[in-house]
Amino acid sequence: MPSEENQPQRILIAEDQVNIRRLICDILRKSPACEVQDAEDGQAALDMLIAAEGGFNLVITDMQMPRMNGLELIKEIRSRWPDIPVVILTAHKNDENVVKCLEMGAIEYLTKPVKVDDLLKMVRLVFDRQNRFKGIGENLEVHTNVQGWIEITAPTDFEYVERFQKFTSLLGDIPLSKEAREDIRVAVDELGQNAVEWGNRHDRNKKIHLSYCIFEDRIVFKIEDEGEGFSTDTLRDPSIDPLAHIMERMKEGKRAGGYGVFITRKLMDDIMYSETGNVVLMTKFFNSTRTV
Repeated sequence: MPSEENQPQRILIAEDQVNIRRLICDILRKSPACEVQDAEDGQAALDMLIAAEGGFNLVITDMQMPRMNGLELIKEIRSRWPDIPVVILTAHKNDENVVKCLEMGAIEYLTKPVKVDDLLKMVRLVFDRQNRFKGIGENLEVHTNVQGWIEITAPTDFEYVERFQKFTSLLGDIPLSKEAREDIRVAVDELGQNAVEWGNRHDRNKKIHLSYCIFEDRIVFKIEDEGEGFSTDTLRDPSIDPLAHIMERMKEGKRAGGYGVFITRKLMDDIMYSETGNVVLMTKFFNSTRTV
């Protein structure tokens, strides 16, 4: 796992269930790049953080614990040591508390039972993220001011499109088929990457804004970048002559993509761009039946 100047990454595990705490600690301690300490609840974890003057690179905390729960611990960490990333553990990924934790500043969540591969991948991503955003800051903002509505504002990076997909996995029991959920995943991925690559031109000083709102009969997504925009009228359907499309993009030094807008129009029930082209609204009706 990545480490700065070959110093081990200090990780604190807060979990009241002894078997889960030991499992996570044993997995992470197998890496020489990690120095792992553990606490039996949130209060014990806070005491350790205070004693170490916040000297940890990552905190992984359970949601439900005696004396101090995960929400309370996150609040303390964000107010005292805002640069320490926090990952939450939960048995219920659709729990409203998960969204509250993400809104308060937790950067990821893992569902129980914890899978070894998911745990190691998450830790690698956290430390890789710290290196990539050094000097810029993550500055991830999560807003849930209205029930059923979630918005994140984040630096320009593909990873935040993936993290927004995590929010869409919290959609819960709304009436969407498995196929409709996959349509949404692909559509968000396509237009989210467009916002990063073509909208903001990979400029991490610019932001991407990703949101969705649940209504009685539909779910609406909004993806916005801070680029100059484009005219959707100038787009040509690449499926009409795929070979010519690929050759033209190669000549312009572009990747052999460019299908995102047209793919999304087939996957979603309604697509609407702003006049400048840097804001797109996508709608999926709960009772829709897609035909391609």
